[in-house]
This record gives sequence, C-alpha cells and structure tokens, in this order.
Amino acid sequence: MVEKNEKPFLDFGRTHTVKGQGLYINLSRGERLRAARGVRQAIVKVRSFPRGAKGVKKCMSYISREGKLSLEKGTGELIRGLEQQRELVRDWAVDFDKRPDSRDGAHVIFSMPPGSDPEALRRAVRSTGGRAFPDNEWVFAIHEDKKHPHAHMIVKMRGREKNLKLDPKKADLHRLREIFAEAAREQGVELAASPRAARGIGRKGIRQAVYQIRQKGVRPKVERQMIEEAIQEVQKGDWKEKPWEKAMVERNNLEREAYRQEAASLRKAAEQQAQQIARERMLKDALILEKFAERMPKPKTKRQIAKEWLWQEVQKQRREKSRATERDNGLEL
Repeated sequence: MVEKNEKPFLDFGRTHTVKGQGLYINLSRGERLRAARGVRQAIVKVRSFPRGAKGVKKCMSYISREGKLSLEKGTGELIRGLEQQRELVRDWAVDFDKRPDSRDGAHVIFSMPPGSDPEALRRAVRSTGGRAFPDNEWVFAIHEDKKHPHAHMIVKMRGREKNLKLDPKKADLHRLREIFAEAAREQGVELAASPRAARGIGRKGIRQAVYQIRQKGVRPKVERQMIEEAIQEVQKGDWKEKPWEKAMVERNNLEREAYRQEAASLRKAAEQQAQQIARERMLKDALILEKFAERMPKPKTKRQIAKEWLWQEVQKQRREKSRATERDNGLEL
C-alpha cells in the first residue's frame, strides 16, 4: 500500500529533453550487452486513455472480444462476460473524476516475439502488473490472433489511496518496458529494454493514428509536409543539419563512449578475476561491447532518409538522361 504523500509508480514528473536527444537512460551493463547482442526489444504501448465509465466499459468490451474472452484481475479473479464487466466498471467508476475529459483508465499493450508461449506472456504480464501498479486495479486479456501473442491491459488510473492518480511520462513508459522485459526473461523469453538512441536508431516509431491512416491508403499530412520540405531542400542544395539532427549525432557519440567505458570496466574487472572461465566470459562481453560501439548505426531522421532517397533519384535521372543523349549523338558503342 502506498503512503498518502508518497508518489505512485509512473509519476516521475515532467523532464526536459532536447529534441533529437530524447530521454537519457542510464543503462545497466546487462542492458547494454543485450542491446549489443541484438536481443529483441520488449514492446509496450499505451494505446489510449479511456474516459469515464462509458469509455472504460467500451475498452473492456474490445479487449475481451465483446465478452468472449475472460479478463483477469490483479487478484487472479476472472471476469467472465459483459455483465460482470459492467459490474466491475460500476465499482471502478466510484473513484472516477467528474471532469468529462478525465483520464480514468490506461489501455496498455504488451507484445512478445512470434512463436512465444501465450502462457509465458500471461505470467509475465501478471507479474508486470503486480510490480508496476501495486496500488491500482487492472485487468488484462491475451490475444493470439496475430503471429505474435500480445496482451491488452486496462489500468484504473486512480489508486486505492484516492488522492493518488497515475500520470505517465516517457520515463515511466521506459520503466514499464524494463519491468516487462525482466518478467519475460524470468519466463524464458529473452527481451531487452533499451531506448532507440542506445541502439543507433533515430527514426521514431509510427504513431497509431498515422498507422491507421496509412492502412486506409492516405498519406498523413505531417508526412506530406516533410516530403515537400525535403524536395525543396534538395532542389536548393541545402544539406545543413537541423539542430535536433546535430543533437542526435552528439547523443550517438555519447552512447558509443558509454559502450567503450563499460567494456574498459569489464576488462579491468577481468584482470582481477581469479577464475578462468569467468575471466574469459568477461573479456568476451567486453569485446562484444567494443565491436558494437564501432559498428553502431548512425541515426537518421525521416527527413534525412527522404532527402538521401530523393538525391539518389535525381542522380539516377541524370545518368539516364546522359545515356539517352549519348545514344542520340551516336556515341554509345
């Protein structure tokens, strides 16, 4: 139970981040090794924040396939059918805020790689819920309709101590990924939880809304604007980096140095290790970190990727035009 004045989990407060650098996470040695080895990343997404009893009830109906799937509570109790769901929502709604725009629930998705055991996912999600939301009520259901098993969880935002309410930020989502990855490893599913910057990835993931628009065959407005700007810059010969792209490069250099320092620390520890097997393992891990620091990708924004592709197309058209001119002049052999 959380004390009255104690901050609950997922309430780190706002943190200032520089565009292009993202949230800096001080990764453990184990997490850096998993990133260097290319271990699959834990996928945790906050899909939506249901508002009011109507929104929460609709979300429960969705994740239960309109009552066909049982919902499991944090206590282990199963909620079967729509009627039991309505009863649960009525219990939850006693603590819902009166504001119409209040976030009364959080719809979170946890995914495992294709071929993973759904029961391993169930145990991992159950463990994650208990560790991440000890003062909140939650229910979840497992979906197996895709190649990768995934779980949908609805968390009641207002905790049992009624003056405390979850207020998730980016740091909280990363912490939730760490907890889920750890729980998955305990079930024999090797997952990592490192930020994109620590893996040399600059492009952001596709937002749910953008993904849905693309599925309908419509290019999102923000993407159209980015492409139009990239075309104009290529035409002007403008290849200057934006401030956030420079920040990405600086962050990338910091991450490389962090891998090198971790490797150096491992080598120093290996020198003091008496057992040969342990020493060799430490030296092997140090080499993995060093190699990853060297081959770690350089992050690129979608804008940079678009400009590079456009420039390649321009060069391709110039070559084709040149060959056509040579044929017209009879210069081609």
